[in-house]
Amino acid sequence: MSNDLRLTIAEIIKRPLFQHAQVVAGHRGLSRPVRWVHVLETADTGQFLNGGELILSTGLGFGEEKEKRLAYLTELIRRKAVGLCIELGRYIPSIPEDMLELANHHQLPLLVFHQPVRFVDITQDLHEYLIHAQMQALRNLEAYSRSLQQLSLQAAGIPKLLQHFQVAVQTQVFYYAPDGSTQFAPVVPHDVAVEMSDLMRSHFSELDSSEAGVRFLSLSATRQLAYQPVMAMGHVLAYVGIVLYERSPDEYLLLTLDNTVSAMAQILMRKMFVEEQALATENRLFDDLIANRSIPEEQMRSLLGITGSGKASAYHMILLSFEKPKNLAEDSLPPHDLTAIFRSLLARHRFRPFIRCMGHRFYFLLIEQQPLADSRRTLEKAFRDVKRIMTQMLGTDVQIWMGVSRTGKRLSDAGRHLAEAEQALAFFQESSSPFFADLGLFRLLFHVPSEPVLKTFISDYLGPLLAHDQAHGSSLVHTLRVYLDVNLSKQEAAEKLFIHRQTLYHRLEKIEEILGEDYMATQNRICLEIALRAREWLRKEEQHQ
Repeated sequence: MSNDLRLTIAEIIKRPLFQHAQVVAGHRGLSRPVRWVHVLETADTGQFLNGGELILSTGLGFGEEKEKRLAYLTELIRRKAVGLCIELGRYIPSIPEDMLELANHHQLPLLVFHQPVRFVDITQDLHEYLIHAQMQALRNLEAYSRSLQQLSLQAAGIPKLLQHFQVAVQTQVFYYAPDGSTQFAPVVPHDVAVEMSDLMRSHFSELDSSEAGVRFLSLSATRQLAYQPVMAMGHVLAYVGIVLYERSPDEYLLLTLDNTVSAMAQILMRKMFVEEQALATENRLFDDLIANRSIPEEQMRSLLGITGSGKASAYHMILLSFEKPKNLAEDSLPPHDLTAIFRSLLARHRFRPFIRCMGHRFYFLLIEQQPLADSRRTLEKAFRDVKRIMTQMLGTDVQIWMGVSRTGKRLSDAGRHLAEAEQALAFFQESSSPFFADLGLFRLLFHVPSEPVLKTFISDYLGPLLAHDQAHGSSLVHTLRVYLDVNLSKQEAAEKLFIHRQTLYHRLEKIEEILGEDYMATQNRICLEIALRAREWLRKEEQHQ
């Protein structure tokens, strides 16, 4: 299937109607493709050009006046016309040197007819060719799309699809995966492959991974890359592109690239989901950790496929909880379908990820593939990408909370670190940090049994206030919580509670009456802070049980 249906100026001058035409300037632009033919006599009508036109003129609008002819030619260049044909005669008997210099400088082919020609015959001849070429391109594109569907049904791999793409466009094509692996069709020499791979690795690593669509990378004055990301659920899986030599991409090339990218996205997604189906062992592992069942070190290594007796790499347990928008469609993407995307994303951040989705929660065990200089910063960056994808797929109104454990060393302690992530998640809003290490004093609650010690502690310090709120329908406990959160600032507390300061004074007087006038003494205040947060934590724990 021939895809190069462009009509260049070099091909046009071979047609019968141009047998007496002469190229007098801009020879280096003869390879430019012509999109349409237009008769244009004055610079004032240049606004009707869209770019890519071959212009026909008798010189009527500019003649031999230097200022007018240079303004005319400059306007054609600015409007991205690809060539100018002038019929020499009454209005312009010869092409002045200044026009030749300007056309050569901008590589704009300038053709002259030394005898009268019928512009209507030229436009009819070239328009018929261009329309036929466009129709043929559409037929070729439709045939290519059908062949892609057949390859997808045959479960063809990326190499076969890439070869099929190359046959369709008849130029060098490539496939680049974010892990650094690159495939070329046809195969290029080893040194060229290494050079191109290094160039792509440097360029693609700096791109905004959330932007789709075709992009271009100039390699030299005569060579450029046209490429497009293969995306799934807002995540870049790979890049597919074309190497163009002395050629700009036409619609056929770009549409063929787009169809190929869509087919590759389906193949990669199907492969990822098949891999997810095979992770039953991983799910059982998380089930045991969530159920707080102890797993010996050797058994953990075996379940995770870690061989050898060497020291295990550092790891992190992360718990992500989310609440989907209420207006989300019933047939929207199931959350567990995101695990394949998350796995690919986290692997790119140099983690070996193990993931489990249960309800509105994701459980992550991330093993560092190599020691990270700043694991916290890497985790923050990785989960910004996770949140971005969840927002794209579930809507901007999705609410997301996270809890991150301390760095683990022994895999047999993974259950304990998961509990740390659980506590960090419970206190996420209070601490404004998802990291267990940032909980400060509230980390102690992790080691206090909720029954009976913690509940008794809460009752001792908050019991009278809780009883008063229940009996009178008041909100003294919440008032105390806000008052402590703003470090005893009455003005800020009143604003956060949306009440007048005088109302706040009455509430604080009532709290003092119930708890005693020394309730703000340092020791009592600390105990009240702990009791308030412990109460909220226990309430969240009970909701998840």
